[in-house]
This record gives sequence, C-alpha cells and structure tokens, in this order.
Amino acid sequence: MIPAAFVVAAGIGTGLRFLANSALPRPIGTLLVNVVGSFLLGWLTAVGSSHHTLLGVAGLGALTTFSTVVAEVVELSRHQPRRAISYAGLSLILGVGAAWLGLTLG
Repeated sequence: MIPAAFVVAAGIGTGLRFLANSALPRPIGTLLVNVVGSFLLGWLTAVGSSHHTLLGVAGLGALTTFSTVVAEVVELSRHQPRRAISYAGLSLILGVGAAWLGLTLG
C-alpha cells in the first residue's frame, strides 16, 4: 500500500507543479511552487507527522524542483545575467524563509 501511495503523492505534486508552470510565466511558476513547498515541508517537519516521508518526499519533493531552478538560472544567465543572479538569490532567500516560517508555525 505504501509504494502505491508514494506514487500517487508524487503524481499529485508533479501535476500541481505542471499546472503552476502552465498558468504562470517561468521562472515565476517555479519560484512559487518552491516557496510553497518549502513552507509546507517546514510545517510538516515541525508537526512531526507520521506521513512526513510520504507527503514530504513524494508529494512535496515532486512539487518542488531544484533542477528546474538551476536550469532556469543557466538559461537566464545567457541573456540576462543580473536577472539570473536575482532569481537564484530570491529562490534561496524565499525558500529558506518559507521553510523557517513553516517550522515556526508548526
């Protein structure tokens, strides 16, 4: 049962990321899902849920995506190096801040 639930949670996370990136211009969609995912993982960690692995690793791991951030930074750096640096810094600052807020509120 757990492997099937893991796959379902990952599918939901991936689907939500796809919807966000379809509805919002890149890299805004990626930034949004990563900040929301960071907050939720911080909160989930703080409340000590027994579903931490299922929801955190599968669902939120599929929702958030470090590799896409890196690819977007590289792509932006080709033509807009300042924007690439801003995006990388903003992703880090907002992601860590959201995780801290989730931990604090949880």
